[in-house]
Amino acid sequence: MLEIIAIFGFGVVVSVIFDQIWKQHRQKEKEMAKTGLYSNIHAKRERIEKQKAEGKPVERMRKVGAKGAPTASDFKAAAKTVKKK
Repeated sequence: MLEIIAIFGFGVVVSVIFDQIWKQHRQKEKEMAKTGLYSNIHAKRERIEKQKAEGKPVERMRKVGAKGAPTASDFKAAAKTVKKK
């Protein structure tokens, strides 16, 4: 197991287990890498359906041209990275 040892002012040795921290970091990176434009749209549609079913206030999809909405170039870039079936 990989450990980092740091020595502080009074000679106290503090050991931080680096292996666990690294695994958590890699797991987060893998989860973030899975998300893309179409997966975000799909997830938002699912949230909207769930909110409607629960009777909660429903979030809405952004209008074309609104701040933060995907542009045509975003869709073109997403089309380039599509996985072939």
